[in-house]
Amino acid sequence: MMPLDKLQDKVDEVIEVFPWYKELIGRENTNYNLQNLPLLTSEILETYYYTQSLDPALAVYRTSGTSTGRRKAIFYSEEDDKHYIDIKTKLFGELIAGSGCTRALADMGTGHAANTSLSVFERLGLEGSSIPFELPIEQHIERLQAFKPDLLYTMPSILDHIVYAAGDPRVFGIRKIILVGEIATLEWQRNMARLFGLDLRDITDTYGSIEMGTIAYYSHDHGRYIFVDGIVAEGIGTHALGEELRPLGKDESVLVLTSNVRKMLPALRFVTYDVVRDFRPVMINGVAKQSFEAIVKRVGRELKHGEKISLYDIEQVVYRHIEDAIIRVKVRNNALTVYIKSKSAVNSTIPAIREEIRECIPEIGMMIRNHLLDDIEVIIVAKGEPLDSGKVKNKKLYYQKDKDRVERNIHGGILSAIGNTPLIKLGNLFQNNGFEVYAKMELLNPGGSAKDRPALRMIEKAWKEGIIGPGTTVIESSSGNMAISLAMICKYLGMRLISVVDPRTTETNLQILKALNAKIDYVADPDPETGEFLPARLKRVQQLLAEIPDSYWPNQYANVNNYLSHYHTTMKEIVTKLGQVDYLFCSVSTCGTIRGLAEYARDHGLKTKIVAVDAEGSAIFGGNKGRRRFPGLGAGIVPPFCRTDLIDRIVYVSDSDIVKGCRALSQNESILAGASSGGVIAAVKQMEQELTPGSVCAVILHDKGERYLDTVYSDSWIQSQFGGELSAEGGDVLA
Repeated sequence: MMPLDKLQDKVDEVIEVFPWYKELIGRENTNYNLQNLPLLTSEILETYYYTQSLDPALAVYRTSGTSTGRRKAIFYSEEDDKHYIDIKTKLFGELIAGSGCTRALADMGTGHAANTSLSVFERLGLEGSSIPFELPIEQHIERLQAFKPDLLYTMPSILDHIVYAAGDPRVFGIRKIILVGEIATLEWQRNMARLFGLDLRDITDTYGSIEMGTIAYYSHDHGRYIFVDGIVAEGIGTHALGEELRPLGKDESVLVLTSNVRKMLPALRFVTYDVVRDFRPVMINGVAKQSFEAIVKRVGRELKHGEKISLYDIEQVVYRHIEDAIIRVKVRNNALTVYIKSKSAVNSTIPAIREEIRECIPEIGMMIRNHLLDDIEVIIVAKGEPLDSGKVKNKKLYYQKDKDRVERNIHGGILSAIGNTPLIKLGNLFQNNGFEVYAKMELLNPGGSAKDRPALRMIEKAWKEGIIGPGTTVIESSSGNMAISLAMICKYLGMRLISVVDPRTTETNLQILKALNAKIDYVADPDPETGEFLPARLKRVQQLLAEIPDSYWPNQYANVNNYLSHYHTTMKEIVTKLGQVDYLFCSVSTCGTIRGLAEYARDHGLKTKIVAVDAEGSAIFGGNKGRRRFPGLGAGIVPPFCRTDLIDRIVYVSDSDIVKGCRALSQNESILAGASSGGVIAAVKQMEQELTPGSVCAVILHDKGERYLDTVYSDSWIQSQFGGELSAEGGDVLA
């Protein structure tokens, strides 16, 4: 780890160059342990770094782009470039020592590595040359034949094409190959060594990025990647990133880097999103060096199934069977396809390759069983037919989307009205209380509830990944609001919704669903083991998924996009409008809303106290299960999204409290809101004496009251359910 004094100096340097980093730390006096500093995620960089205006005299390099098509600007100072070249020169000198190399060719592109390669060659006393990757492969071969380099500095994907196009790669006379760029599996390196007539040690894979420069190199002596001087590395789990990322496999971690020498990037705990295997220190010449066995894949919101599919493992399998293969792996809709271009491949190898991929990547088999992927297809590309990648340089996991799915505007029409709901002061209901209460009017979303936000985000993510599209049948278990939101979205996008409901679903909600062409699947009996309807509904969802082709389950109970929708929109809107939020009251059911709100408050250093409003008879926080009259508040199980560590206070409300709260809103604020909103108002009333004078409180009014006209707002229903306990006329309903 970095010494404390050096870390202090590094933090001060970053703050001097990037003042926004001080706000990111969130306090004046920081205990400067590396783990106490924030992770520099892609979201933070997109917010603060990629959009900034820096000195035009700085060198700027741009990434090749993401799935969004946007290229990101990375800045380098003269000092950064000097350190970059120093590190690379030292490393390259060690790698070619005693080889007799006198000429070096850089064949990789137009980025930072290519631009500085000739300077590195010159400092090593080598005659240097370079060729851009955009040129046809024939010109790459011609340059190799004419220049006859001893050292070839290139990318694995480019070397693939050179090998395929060359008659015999040995004729080039290359002595050393140094690689940079995409994954270079050990099996692939062995094949290349055989094809070029080299010892395996003559091929070295280096690992770097445009943001951080040279990071590590593969040591054949140790069978591992060793970090270069100036880099401090950490391995973290996906849970630490707070994004919609699935857990990693055994011995896998996301690589996080800190650089002692990088200045024009805030290189403190930079998240690479590269997944490494077996991250640990090793002893080299008596000195402990950080290392890892292999880079196996990347994770990230832009990479979809890449969170599970390891290109590294797929390539290891293919190269065991076909040494001159050029590989492209694509995910389209629910299909994983491995395309192989080779002069030696035969179709008889396909079954073995397919089976070994299943065996070496258990996650793929699981995804196939769960209908996230169809079975694997392995295709030998016919001679003369190109791979779909187009350019020589391109080696990654590809995701294709159907054209009509992309062109349909998922944020158009009625969907454009989701979010940015009003925030209003409840000045009548809580006047003269010594604190202020503001209501986030989620009931004004076009679907009538806060569920519009997670419904849209869940559908949007699946749509963009090509998992769903026009004609897909979406199946979800919902007591009402989520189903209505999904029905509205599915109808607009040309999909069908099947909503699995139970007897507690109101007739009004059923009528709304039918009006939006949703199909109702009714579960009449609760689960025999638990006595709850939710397990029975979920079991029915699985049955329907197995029966209906091209069906999809958003799974609101475990889909991280549920709570991320509120993380990225709802809480941000509240804080932007109010500035100070001392207490936030939110009802709980799936716990998606409250988790998104609470994680935003925690991650942004807010002092907001999070108050969870739960129903009596709910089991979410360990209470005893009992009868609950109103759906959408409370649950008979502990939902996967429940995070008690993010909650400061739990307030339980009875069914009668809920009715009183709803009627108080309608009579005092002219707001006709649903049951969970009434529960939230009742919770504020319960805590009235605890709220600090001058406090600013925010409450989430979750859904519309029209859906409760036959219950909460029906005098006859109240009389039948509560008798004399509640006054049908209302009166002082919160007294």
